[in-house]
Amino acid sequence: MSDPALTVRLASAGDSRSLEFLARLTGRSLPVPGRTLLAERGDVPVAAIRVTSGTVLADPCNTPVDVVNALRFTRYRIMRQGGQTGAARSFLSLTRGLTVSA
Repeated sequence: MSDPALTVRLASAGDSRSLEFLARLTGRSLPVPGRTLLAERGDVPVAAIRVTSGTVLADPCNTPVDVVNALRFTRYRIMRQGGQTGAARSFLSLTRGLTVSA
């Protein structure tokens, strides 16, 4: 059985429950949708990263390292686009539904 592809996308307001769940698992505050990348495997949210701070929200016991690395790499590429959240948002709008091979 193969793993479903990992999808990294910009979190929207509709993802607030998933982000809340991930934040609870890590004991961190709830991130702002639109400034957070969400990693999904088979439409199931598995981790998130704040674009501005790099804070990762993930289940520390059940999230593979490759998922966190894919989120960090995607954030790195976004930040290299100009180093500002405004530039990152325009880049993210072009990469909605980006599938990352992990």
